[in-house]
Amino acid sequence: MNRMIAILTAITMTAPLLSAQEMELVGKVLEVEEIATAEGDVDIIQVQVQTQNREMVRARLGPVWMTQNDVQIGDEITCRGKYDEETHFMAREFICNNVRYRVRGEDYEPLWLRTRLREQNQIYNPQNEKQMKGKIMELYVDESSSMMEAMIKLQDEELIRVRLAPEWYLRNQVRVGDELELRGATVTDDGEIMIMAREMRNVRTNLEIALRNQQGFPDWYGKGKSVDRQRGKPSYHDEHVGRGRGRSNQ
Repeated sequence: MNRMIAILTAITMTAPLLSAQEMELVGKVLEVEEIATAEGDVDIIQVQVQTQNREMVRARLGPVWMTQNDVQIGDEITCRGKYDEETHFMAREFICNNVRYRVRGEDYEPLWLRTRLREQNQIYNPQNEKQMKGKIMELYVDESSSMMEAMIKLQDEELIRVRLAPEWYLRNQVRVGDELELRGATVTDDGEIMIMAREMRNVRTNLEIALRNQQGFPDWYGKGKSVDRQRGKPSYHDEHVGRGRGRSNQ
């Protein structure tokens, strides 16, 4: 890829404390370049963004073969990551053109060393959001993703699959027979249509639960370790592509 440079109009940058020094960066692509790093001995795509206060930030995404031609000048991009010891912003995951990429693991090890498949995960497009209300007919933990999912019967009798959150995040909050008011986006999982819930309200308990932010990033990230340490359960922070139902949670 040739080095490309253009001027960027900034959008925003927010820096909430997500986990250890993690930040969320939102903007448009100002510059795209290839750089050589020690990460897996491959060339990395690096993009330049400008914060709302006009600070310039360079974010390292993933290897050229993974993101080449997918990130262009003028694209809107949302990155989640942190600065390394050399003050480089390292993206752990990012969204560009409604495609989510996971490029580094929780310990920021390069995921491209594990696989050379571009990971697109389920696309969460806020423009596809819808509201619905229905009754939980089945509740289970998907073994591949470690996510709690539900089969919901809507008011028109349609049965839909809904991905919620990790079991530890919703433990004792929902059960079969509960009526839920949901807001989420339609996504595709290996050819199967389902709803990825962003927020919900349990009519039985009147409890409102935030599951993801408006870009679809998990709201539970960074919250699991302390909760799981108390309960003696493994911690799951990310969503992973996967199908197949696991153990029942009825």
